[in-house]
Amino acid sequence: MTKKVENTEVEKKERTAQGAAQAAAQEESAKEQTEQKGRKKRTRGKVRQLEEQIAKLEAEKAALAEKYLRLAAEFDNFKKLAAREIENRIRAANEELIVDLLPVLDNLERTLDNIPDKKEFKPLKEGIELVYKEFKKVLSKYGLEEIDSVGKEFDYDLHEAIMMVEDKDKPSNTVVQEHQKGYKLNGKVIRHAKVVVNK
Repeated sequence: MTKKVENTEVEKKERTAQGAAQAAAQEESAKEQTEQKGRKKRTRGKVRQLEEQIAKLEAEKAALAEKYLRLAAEFDNFKKLAAREIENRIRAANEELIVDLLPVLDNLERTLDNIPDKKEFKPLKEGIELVYKEFKKVLSKYGLEEIDSVGKEFDYDLHEAIMMVEDKDKPSNTVVQEHQKGYKLNGKVIRHAKVVVNK
């Protein structure tokens, strides 16, 4: 009987040892699962943190791209504005210069009109005509054009009436004589023609 008791005790010890081993294995497994859950949780936390960081960086990138596009558009507008401003200043300077040259053109015309048609003055007249034509050619290259007045209807935008006459043979409100030529520069009137108008 003692052997039976011994066997039972041995079996009990073995079962206890097995139970302890199983309990230890279960505890180890539970511990491992807990650690694994903790690692997963930490990994998810890091992933979430990285995703937030990526979203933040993408938002910053989008903001910088928008800022760059805005600055590029502003710079383009500035360049266009500066080019327009330069063009306007050049146009204004050209206009001022050409207006200052109109009396010289008038004097050349008067000189040509007052040179006698005598043989001895012919070379002088031809020389002045060449200068006059070249001068007009240069001015027209920059956009100067004469206002055609005589025989045309009086136009306040183009003409300045300095006298009125009454001539039954000519239509009313028509320019009959021009005292000083008018000019346009690139389509803009820079000097009105001084004219005599029929009533």
